[in-house]
Amino acid sequence: MTDAETPYKKYLARKRQKQAQNPGSRAKPASANFMLRQVTMAMAANSPIHECLVPEALFENGMGNLVFSRRLPDGSIAVAMFLLDVFCLGVKNAFFATVTRGEYERSRSARMAAEKLQPMEPEAFRKLVEEGVAYARDLGFSPHNDYAEARRIFGDLNTADCQGHFEYGRDGKPFYISGPHETPAQARKVVEQLEQRLGPGNFDFLVVA
Repeated sequence: MTDAETPYKKYLARKRQKQAQNPGSRAKPASANFMLRQVTMAMAANSPIHECLVPEALFENGMGNLVFSRRLPDGSIAVAMFLLDVFCLGVKNAFFATVTRGEYERSRSARMAAEKLQPMEPEAFRKLVEEGVAYARDLGFSPHNDYAEARRIFGDLNTADCQGHFEYGRDGKPFYISGPHETPAQARKVVEQLEQRLGPGNFDFLVVA
């Protein structure tokens, strides 16, 4: 047993002792908040669509925030947002939330000021996101951890109803652009993954210092 393991084992012993003294303090399998969130998400998947917004310059810039929203029975708005990299990495960030109508409108105005958004048909929106995820997976990159939750807002929308076609990558090949929050080590890992999957010269990249 190493010195590092000793404090941890002592911590576990104290924790077990406290639980034995107060059984009601033990963590429950699912909290009330978790259950409420699951119910809300299931309701959102079947509620009327409010709007679907996509950056006008998404395929010129390679990345942007996509917004999918639905109207809940109590008047609030269920919204899922996807930071989509159509050049390489797919969904880099995602989240689901419920907000008031006023909160949604204020957030919408702020995003409109940051990047011009335009409406998109719901089926096309889902196809755009899911095909972007598939493109990135083929390169060896998984979507953000919260994507599986956020995508539930799509409900039973059928992407087969969208006849549009989306081109991922740039000039026929992946183009990786490092983000402002990525470390040099993370950027290097992405480039190495692309080299392993595609071979040198079969992709482009721009690592911002």
